[in-house]
Amino acid sequence: MKTLIYISGIIGGLLIVYWFSGIYQDPANSIFYLFSGVALICLVCLPLYYIDASRQKKKAETIIKSYGTDKEAVDSKKGQKSPAKGWSMNNSPFRDRKSGLSWGGGNIHAANASRGKRRNFGKK
Repeated sequence: MKTLIYISGIIGGLLIVYWFSGIYQDPANSIFYLFSGVALICLVCLPLYYIDASRQKKKAETIIKSYGTDKEAVDSKKGQKSPAKGWSMNNSPFRDRKSGLSWGGGNIHAANASRGKRRNFGKK
């Protein structure tokens, strides 16, 4: 759908630009380019854009509802409820998931990857 939005917007814009340059060069049927460009933008590009935006908004709302921000977060390692409510840094639905490796800083070859450890600045 996004490709159709982009293609119709670009072609509609190019048709309007061609009509605008046609004011000075006067090609045959230049008014056709204006109407077809405006029609592509107003009848195809903008409605599809609003439909896509509303779908993304509904999808985000369902993700937020599925995580239940009113419930207390459960710590999976200990099985205890944490005092913090809502999302944390680790259980946000919008966070990119990584592999679990933490890379040490300053090493350009990245030879010192380790699991489950955080490296503090100035401590070894």
